[in-house]
Amino acid sequence: MPNPRVARRYRNLLLDNGFTDVHIEVHTIVWTDATVLPTLADIGEGTWLGEQATRARDDRLFVAMSFVPASGTRAD
Repeated sequence: MPNPRVARRYRNLLLDNGFTDVHIEVHTIVWTDATVLPTLADIGEGTWLGEQATRARDDRLFVAMSFVPASGTRAD
């Protein structure tokens, strides 16, 4: 992830670039089992990924991912 914290700046980025009526939402998904492991494999590897698999096997996994959709109207 080139900039995992860019969502914190979404609103200002849109406003600074001429957008109006800017709206931001946050949606969070939580997993506590191995169903998330394929997703984690897309963002991590090696020892870290193995640790997550162990946590899932031991019923100790907790993964929360937030999605931040943003919208605005571009001023002409």
